[in-house]
Amino acid sequence: MLFFDAHCDILYKVKSPEELFSNTHHWDSRRALSNGPFIQVFSAFNESFPRNIAKIHMEEQINTILKAERDFPDKLKLIRRKEDLEECCEKLSTDKVYGILEAEGAEILGGSLSELKRLYDLGLRILTLVWNYDNDVCDSVAGQNPYNGLSDFGVEVVKEAERLGMIIDVSHSSDKTFEEVMSISSKPVIASHSNARSLCSHKRNLADAQIKMIAEKGGVIGINFYSDFLINTGNAQILDIIRHIEHISALAGISCVGFGADLDGVETLPQGMTGVENFNDIIEALLRLNYSEDQVKAIAGGNFVRLMKKVL
Repeated sequence: MLFFDAHCDILYKVKSPEELFSNTHHWDSRRALSNGPFIQVFSAFNESFPRNIAKIHMEEQINTILKAERDFPDKLKLIRRKEDLEECCEKLSTDKVYGILEAEGAEILGGSLSELKRLYDLGLRILTLVWNYDNDVCDSVAGQNPYNGLSDFGVEVVKEAERLGMIIDVSHSSDKTFEEVMSISSKPVIASHSNARSLCSHKRNLADAQIKMIAEKGGVIGINFYSDFLINTGNAQILDIIRHIEHISALAGISCVGFGADLDGVETLPQGMTGVENFNDIIEALLRLNYSEDQVKAIAGGNFVRLMKKVL
């Protein structure tokens, strides 16, 4: 079974490329591959502000994953083209992790639209517009909302990213930003690591109407494993992950849901989970609940793979 996880912050944690293959954080390739063939979206992320400092740190993380790919080609390959994705799906290797590069926050652009093309050429394929503070592209769900959605620059960024073949990710976006992105986007949009707001009222989660809009555009939602985004009490279990899968599937179909665990970007995981090695525990729970093998394969990775084949 092929796994696809749409969001991980391990690049923020490691100090060297070698650490990607074995460490004591939530994610390393050894434990990821213990589940089976694995595609991991690697996020370049930084908490720093102002923009220029964040960009420097995010570029350092991109350089880490690029160096890992160069130095360890037998262990890691970044997916840049549809052919790379097809290779992964054909080989189904449990020796090599396939990765997709994402930037969590348009600070990576440094205010320059031309940076999108340079970063695309390096391998960036997913752009999460914003994190927990507003930037010059759009408002964050946790920010002050100076633009009431997208800025004029943000509109240009969304259009240019889609022209290049880069996926727009609306996780962390304010509701107004979400609305404007959906109104101008011509391609599928993802919420790489967001849950259902009607099950857990945290404002980082998606309203039912937003879930339906993502599905209508052919997008996919990655379930976030952070306990505080799974249940209002914060005392989550694996079954709470499945509750969100079931809710989203009931609203918009099983084809729009996958995993976006947010490993190494969260403080707490559901009871009994310690990291990426627990993905198979979710699969086993789904099978016990009489999900079919085809449905489980779609959730585990098939839905995101289908989307990537359309966009790459």
